[in-house]
Amino acid sequence: MSSYDFLCRLLVTEFGARPDEITPESTPASLGLDSLSMAELIREMEEEFGIAISAEQADFETLGEASALVDALIEAGRS
Repeated sequence: MSSYDFLCRLLVTEFGARPDEITPESTPASLGLDSLSMAELIREMEEEFGIAISAEQADFETLGEASALVDALIEAGRS
C-alpha cells in the first residue's frame, strides 16, 4: 500500500474524513484535524512505515506533502 493510500484510509477510518473530501491538495485543517489528531496521524504513519518524523518535518501543509515526506523517509531508510 502506498503512503498516500494509507493516509487516505487512515483519515477515513480513524478520523472520520469523507473520501470525497480527500485530495493531495487537502490540508489537515480542511479535514477537521486539530493538533492532537495530527500527532496521532503522524504516530500511525511512523508505526506503519517504520520511520521517524521530526517536529520540523511534521509541519507539512497538504496531504500530498505528507505523503511525499513519508516516501522520502522510507527511501532514506533503504539507503
